[in-house]
Amino acid sequence: MTPIRSIRTRLLLIVALVIGLATLAQAIVAYRVALNEVDTISDFYMFEMARAVHRSMPDTSMPDTTQIVPMPPSKSLPANESNCFTLKVRRTENTERPPGTRPEILRHFSQRQDGPQTLRVLEVDVPGAHIEVSHDLAVRAQTARALALRTILPIIISAPLLLLLIAWGTTHTLAPLRRARREIAAREANDLQPLSTACVPEEALPFVNEINVLFTRINAEFRARNEFVADVAHELRSPLAALKLQVQGLLRAQSPEAKALAQERVLAGITRATRLVEQLLVLAREDAARPGHNITTLPQVARLALSDVLTQAQAHQIDLGAELQEQLPEVVFTVRGDAEALRTLLRNLLDNAIKYSPRGGTVTLKLAREATHIALSVEDNGPGIAPEERSVLFERFRRGHSGQDAGGSGLGLAIVRTIATRQEIDIRLDRSETLGGLAVHLTFKPADADA
Repeated sequence: MTPIRSIRTRLLLIVALVIGLATLAQAIVAYRVALNEVDTISDFYMFEMARAVHRSMPDTSMPDTTQIVPMPPSKSLPANESNCFTLKVRRTENTERPPGTRPEILRHFSQRQDGPQTLRVLEVDVPGAHIEVSHDLAVRAQTARALALRTILPIIISAPLLLLLIAWGTTHTLAPLRRARREIAAREANDLQPLSTACVPEEALPFVNEINVLFTRINAEFRARNEFVADVAHELRSPLAALKLQVQGLLRAQSPEAKALAQERVLAGITRATRLVEQLLVLAREDAARPGHNITTLPQVARLALSDVLTQAQAHQIDLGAELQEQLPEVVFTVRGDAEALRTLLRNLLDNAIKYSPRGGTVTLKLAREATHIALSVEDNGPGIAPEERSVLFERFRRGHSGQDAGGSGLGLAIVRTIATRQEIDIRLDRSETLGGLAVHLTFKPADADA
């Protein structure tokens, strides 16, 4: 069964169901009240009929009689030709009574089955006669139904009009949403301006506001993507232009020494371009990744990251060290996150530290368990970063003035920030107290803190 998606149709169906149930309940109550009223009135007429016959009886005995007496006209009961009483008078032996006196009527109501009919019977015993008045209960039920119908008929007649009024009201109320839909449908693909909230119903306002928030986020994302593409084009232009010149120099080289030098320059240019493309791919992958929730042990990730940059450190004669508090069990250093992403984060920090440290310098990775968090830092004895530059170094393709000659792409710290934000890691740049260069401090939330 296909679900009903229209709010208007759903509302009309719900209202129709409520009206139907209310009408049914009203009909049941009205029928019971009407039946009780018909019973009371009919019993009263039966008793009055028996008393009238008793009063009109002669003092001498009278013959047996049977009469069909119609219900007297009444404002309370609808007219019904079949609404009649059956009156029977049967002679009995006379009993003596004092002259000028009449005994009280002895009455008795009962229910009797007469073929297919169920009768309400009033039996009255008087001196010299037995009076019996009967009334068909089916006729009473028919009269009660007519009374109940007369009660609920206005509801039945007004229900379609009420539904039409509700349909008009919902159509008018939902008009702002239809206008918003038409406004969105008429927009260009790059038009992400917020929707107007004028005349939007209070119930629909949160929905429209969330759409506007989504538009703002998408617009910001588009701007960031466009800026990223422009930056990539700009950053790739320089190494590719340099590579082109180096290839041209290689083609013009005559002596073996000139050719060897040109080949080295071409190889270095290809290496730089390859590194830039690799970092762009890493950044794009991390931008699209989702937060990881696996249990990860930081000492293991740190050792893998150190092994990744060991060859690079040896090539630059860097003293690469680690302080991992190995006297503590590794379980106290567990966090929730993607191990491969954390490895990429640490590898980029170590790569930056090695790249910007002087030949023969020192790079140290420190890991410590504090009372409420896990602290990890990467420190070097390079030139460091001026405090006024630290706030912008996490932006893409941004490098500090002290590191312009290192040949980096300006994407390392941008990758670090992207991963740290996704993994909910606090990151801070500072000056190393022990080595004098840059210190990057990371604060992790322990995995056992979520328990």
